[in-house]
Amino acid sequence: MAASLDGTDGLTFNDNTLMGSANSLGTRNILVNADFRINQRAYVSAATLAAGAYGHDRFKAGASGGDYSFTQLASSTQVTIASGKSLIQVVEDKNVVGGSYVLSWTGTALARVGVNSATPSGTFVVSPILITGQTAGTTMSVEFNAGTLNTAQLELGTVATPFERRPIGVELALCQRYLPAFTPLGEDPLGIGFCPNATLIDVVVNFQVPARVAVTGITASAANTFLQLLFVNAITGVALSTGGRTATTVRFTTSGVTAAQANGIRATGGSTFILFTGCEL
Repeated sequence: MAASLDGTDGLTFNDNTLMGSANSLGTRNILVNADFRINQRAYVSAATLAAGAYGHDRFKAGASGGDYSFTQLASSTQVTIASGKSLIQVVEDKNVVGGSYVLSWTGTALARVGVNSATPSGTFVVSPILITGQTAGTTMSVEFNAGTLNTAQLELGTVATPFERRPIGVELALCQRYLPAFTPLGEDPLGIGFCPNATLIDVVVNFQVPARVAVTGITASAANTFLQLLFVNAITGVALSTGGRTATTVRFTTSGVTAAQANGIRATGGSTFILFTGCEL
């Protein structure tokens, strides 16, 4: 069950009830990347986002698509969801203790929730929203419609508290449970591997954070341009060989390597990333 806390349902809050310390309250916000600082997929502002497709980490498009525009900041970034579009975040069941929750956010967008469901439903209303009847260990979800959106927070209890800003390293680690990624800052090594023949090299890639489930796919951006063997030639193809939660094997196509010998892959600079997919909700 969800109810608006704007006073129309007999539920109110004020500035005094919003006072609190992030240090004293600990980790409160069970939404991830709720201020849009992490964009591992390099979603481009206002690009078409089909239903179910992801833009910024942890946010996927609703049933009618999810195009949105933004100017990326190092700090919290406001997005503007296009007319007729929406963005959804599904909360993993392992992060849900059950009971009552409050959803709050800044901006003109309205929201609705999915209680014990990955599919939000009902009427879109203003911030904040009281959620009751959520079962422990069961998925829940939130959806925001057209308008501006930033600093969304979903927290246990009946009172909305100030937005919890986690360190960027913590937020990135939370995102990588659902989207392991290799995003080099320069000439970073990806891994060492084995050449089964003269045109292939299988490289084991260790994840910084264990994935939610075993990865099932791979997306490489500009890999042919900005990845190369440590010792020989450029890369002409990238494919997932085997999946896993803590590591995976990636098969690279090249030429001129020596069968049964070791080799490795490194970035050469430029804009490239490798995303390991299949772990989102």
